[in-house]
Amino acid sequence: MRGPARSIPLPPPPPPSAIDPPEELASSTQWELPSIPQGIEFGDSDLASSGWSEDSTAVHVPPPVQSNPDSRRPSRQLAPPSGRRSIDQQQLTTDELMTLWGKVGVQVVESATTLFEKSKRSLVGDGSYAGFVRAVLAQVPEVHVNLAGSGSDEWGYVIYTQTGGAVQRRVSDIMPGDIVWFLDAKLKGHKGLHAYNQTVGAGQSGALVGVVSEFDTKKSKVRVWQANQHVGQQTVENVSYRLDDLKSGQVKVTSCCCHCLRARY
Repeated sequence: MRGPARSIPLPPPPPPSAIDPPEELASSTQWELPSIPQGIEFGDSDLASSGWSEDSTAVHVPPPVQSNPDSRRPSRQLAPPSGRRSIDQQQLTTDELMTLWGKVGVQVVESATTLFEKSKRSLVGDGSYAGFVRAVLAQVPEVHVNLAGSGSDEWGYVIYTQTGGAVQRRVSDIMPGDIVWFLDAKLKGHKGLHAYNQTVGAGQSGALVGVVSEFDTKKSKVRVWQANQHVGQQTVENVSYRLDDLKSGQVKVTSCCCHCLRARY
């Protein structure tokens, strides 16, 4: 009588890919894929350690899903936003700038003059350079202020840019009512018979911003209404600067823009 079949050593079973799985297994477990968390990346070492290969017919693992959904839509991220062009992207002619000055520049001068007289009796703005300019422009309904801008970009269309002794941009004459902006500006020269050395738009006060009251083209001298930050004095003062004396730092002059101009773009 033969002994039990389990006592006879059996050859090792063939690889799983070489035989068909039992019918009950095929219907119950073969097609159930393990849940794969989103964002897992499968490297070569992961596939080798799991025991599965690309040639295996038992389970086909789908390609990994990237965790960053924006990487599938690079064109949406790179495409510029649609809409009107900003003031800086516009190219205004000299005639357009003069028309713009006639609409808003004159009103800015009137507003600055009124607040300069008012400052002899009370505080104007919040005491800062930018606060005074905002107070002036707030009296002119037609003026458009770029609240999202920073630095000189807040005040309008740049018509003049100077760094040190070099002028990089000059598209129009500097006019009363324009906004002047000094940053880390060091001026050195002579006033009358006396030499002077002055630094403006630096330190805790930040950039110096003011409203142009007049400009002397021959002397390259600009007079500016600006907040007076000296204790015990009138809160707004009128100061002159010679652009030819700029040794380092930057000066920009912007022309105030109106809503009617912005609506065209």
